[in-house]
Order: sequence, then structure tokens, then C-alpha cells
Amino acid sequence: MRFGDNIVDGIFLERPNRYLAHVEVGGEEVLAHVPDPGRLPGLMLAGRKVRLVYQPSPKRKTDYTLVLVRHGSIWVSVFPVFANALIQGALLERTLPFLQGYSEFASEVKVRNSRFDFRLGFPVNPAYVEVKSVSLVEQGQGKFPDAPTERGVKHVKELTEFCSIGYRAAVVFVSQRSDTRSITCNDDIDPVFGEVLRKARGEGVEIYGMNCKVTPTTISLNEAVEVVL
Repeated sequence: MRFGDNIVDGIFLERPNRYLAHVEVGGEEVLAHVPDPGRLPGLMLAGRKVRLVYQPSPKRKTDYTLVLVRHGSIWVSVFPVFANALIQGALLERTLPFLQGYSEFASEVKVRNSRFDFRLGFPVNPAYVEVKSVSLVEQGQGKFPDAPTERGVKHVKELTEFCSIGYRAAVVFVSQRSDTRSITCNDDIDPVFGEVLRKARGEGVEIYGMNCKVTPTTISLNEAVEVVL
């Protein structure tokens, strides 16, 4: 999957709030939208090389969207919705190793008072799937979340309820970087999420992980990685 048609290089300067960054592009300082509202520790550091999509529009507050950060020898995607797009593409192509045998699927499915990323049709009962984007990696281990996530806790609890009435349910962690060898809960940041995820797995919710191959212009799913709880 390509990031966009007009990608430019920049140098990250600072992040005044969760959704904005000051970036140097072509010797000038510009404002860029940051699509990941998480803390992005270890990534958003002054002087880091970044890549941005240039999309000027009178409807936008900024002409740029920050999509990649250079971290050592690799590029890291900071666009969470790419995780969902990658999983959707894999569902269309039926290439996910851990989700097979469905007849059809739908995205952004509303159930009760929540919206789930995907619902897969199976002969008996459907499967509900939530995708979580992972950007924080320490010594090869991805950690989710990098900021407290009440929404994440709510969804995992609801997936657990689905299992109790016979539905299939899964959480898929997608680390949008190539150096991830395993994924775990970030209990230091949100111990409640870790608690409910461990309980969910014990009650039948399936937990999967994937890392990605990221180039200066594209991102793709790479391989399955272990989720260690």
C-alpha cells in the first residue's frame, strides 16, 4: 500500500500538541497533522527525519500529514488507520494465516453502542475482529498501548461478552515497523487494558500479532509475531 502520490522529506522539530507537528520542509518550517494521537515515545524526537504526504486543500488546517519517522535504520509508520487498511486488504485477498474460512466480511460494524473494525461471516456464528496499531517497540518487543485507552478496554470487554454467547472474537495487533519480534501489553502505561486482555484470552478471545515491511513510500504486512501476555 502506498502512502500517497506526493510524499516529501522533512525534519521533525517539535510537537505542540497531539495532532500537530512543526516540521522543516525544504528549509521552511511548516505545520503537519499527526494522525497518531498517542505519545509515540522514542520516535518524535527533534532532528529526526520524517516523511509527509502533501495534500493542500481549503478544507484542511494543514497541507501536510506526517506518516513516517526514521528510527535508526528503519522507517516507522505513525498512521494508525493504515493498520486497519492492511488487515482489510488481507481479508479481501484471504491471506491472513489465522483468519480463514469466512464467506464474507464487513467493516466498521455497529453492534449495540459500539463499532467494531470487522465482522466475518462463518457458517454458524460470525466473528468480530478489532485491530490495534502498535508503534512503541523496545528491544524487539512491541508494547500496546503507548497511552491509556478506555476505548480499547471497552472493546476487549465486549469481545469477551461475544465469546460467552458463542461468537468468535479476535484482537489483531499490527506493528507498523519491521523490528517487532513479539508484542505485549504495556502494563506500565495502562494496567487495566492488560488485565482485561489477559482475561479475554482466558475466556476465548483470540489474540494475534503482525509486523510490517515499511519502505519510504509503501507499507505491507510482513509476518505473524507472537503476542506474549
